[in-house]
Amino acid sequence: MSFQLRIILGDDHTIVRYGIRLAVEANHVAEVVAEASNSDELIAAVQAQTCDAIVTDYSMPGEQTQDGLALIDRLMRMRPGVPIIVVTAMRNAAIINKLIAKGVKGVVEKAGSVQELQVALHAIAQGRSYLSPGLESMLASASIVGSKVGKEVTLTTAELEVIRLFAYGGLTPNQISQRLNRSVKTISRHKMNAQRKLGVGTNQELLEYCRKNDLSSA
Repeated sequence: MSFQLRIILGDDHTIVRYGIRLAVEANHVAEVVAEASNSDELIAAVQAQTCDAIVTDYSMPGEQTQDGLALIDRLMRMRPGVPIIVVTAMRNAAIINKLIAKGVKGVVEKAGSVQELQVALHAIAQGRSYLSPGLESMLASASIVGSKVGKEVTLTTAELEVIRLFAYGGLTPNQISQRLNRSVKTISRHKMNAQRKLGVGTNQELLEYCRKNDLSSA
């Protein structure tokens, strides 16, 4: 029985790569043709080796290549049309939705079963997308459902200004109020509206989203 897909696998944990390889090759779902333990190695592998799909962690170390959304962007530019599956432990609805919006074909949570990755690989082989049920529930709890899933969020100029000062300037709503000469109530409303649109519920989730998705020049 031949393998259905040739995949390049990226994860900074050897045991995770071993488990994924074992899971997908045991049932001839896919063959791992190259492995990478960091983002630099993944870029090099994708440059050197043709594949049918890329399966990668979201956050990996790397000296030359950024991880996260920047890494996904680069992989897509390098291999347009090659589907990407992200296997992640991340629980941030805004970033998960951003990955879908960018065109990632599968997002699988590490807390799920190994069968989930097999299902995801079968789905992309048939031209479909896959999202772990646990991640679907997380998006739903953040009110990201239906047409909102995979849709780029548009913030107003005022919302962007407040979020930038909060995330990159490290300012509190009171300090932003003084900087922009607007009421604290207005600043808080802009911040809350931005969080609602993005699907983030806490300041930490908002900061994480901003770190991974550069809004400083948006």
